[in-house]
Amino acid sequence: MSLYTAGPVQSEQLPIESLLQRSYLDDYYSNVVFGYRIVTETEKYGARYTGNNLRCTNCHLNAGRKEHAIPLNVAGMYPKWRSKNGRRNGIGLRIRECFVYSLNGIMPPEDAPEVMAVAAYISYLSHGEVIGEAPAGRGVPTLPDTGYDPNPASGKAIYDQKCAACHGADGQGIPNIPPLWGMDAYNDGAGMARVHRAAGFIWANMPLGQERTLSHQQALDVAAYINMQIRPGDPREYKLLKLFETVSWLFDR
Repeated sequence: MSLYTAGPVQSEQLPIESLLQRSYLDDYYSNVVFGYRIVTETEKYGARYTGNNLRCTNCHLNAGRKEHAIPLNVAGMYPKWRSKNGRRNGIGLRIRECFVYSLNGIMPPEDAPEVMAVAAYISYLSHGEVIGEAPAGRGVPTLPDTGYDPNPASGKAIYDQKCAACHGADGQGIPNIPPLWGMDAYNDGAGMARVHRAAGFIWANMPLGQERTLSHQQALDVAAYINMQIRPGDPREYKLLKLFETVSWLFDR
């Protein structure tokens, strides 16, 4: 059963490029466009709740429209239970947690315009997907067991050869290329801070234009090297945030 009545790949769906050119939009499409702008220019349109200069599209490539690059056409997968926070998550909570971890910021209120807009954009991208079924290319590939542990020393050599030209030898990025570590990067609680998840993303998407040219072991090694660098800590270890999340959960019930 399909949930949505409009979507980017359906003939009746207005493409985002067309929506961006329109001078008037109804409430739904206004939120879709605002959500698209937050995803692609997060540091500008989502600045109230972000703590770094990353953009959502740095991980959700092509504004959440690329398979195996954590695409955003997943509205039909929610609500669902997540071990990360040990509760049943709606799409709103999932969005709010991205601000806390990947964007190293603070959790927006449930009814924040930014949350509503990104939720509308995710619903827009999810048109035609089947409720409860994973869309094609969801998340990142799960790499097979190579038989070897991730090797950060080997990963440094790969990073210097394949990644440093864009992300910088010190991992700090350059304009329009995100930092991979340091205090302006994702924090230790983000999904990308998990070596195997980062390796799946790297293998399927990096280096740009040379996707899937690294071996699985090389992807694991470079992910291990990147994630052993200094970055902001996991905010779940901050007592004040834990208190805030507990209070938020009580109000959400």
